[in-house]
Amino acid sequence: MVAKVRKEMKDILASYGRSLLATTLTAVFAIGKLPLSFTEQDWLNVANAVWISFIPVVIRVLNPKDTLGSSK
Repeated sequence: MVAKVRKEMKDILASYGRSLLATTLTAVFAIGKLPLSFTEQDWLNVANAVWISFIPVVIRVLNPKDTLGSSK
């Protein structure tokens, strides 16, 4: 059974997806090596980007003037 996802949840997931992609790519490029030659520490740095990408979404949700955060 496929559940309907509310528009607000879709917007939040889309915002998180964009943020996740941007921060992960930035972390990978900042390391300056190919992912196949990453060390354990390099992968931990990329993993930090994953949880850091939540921050812009949380800011948008908490901002009452943003359409993502406004209650309808």
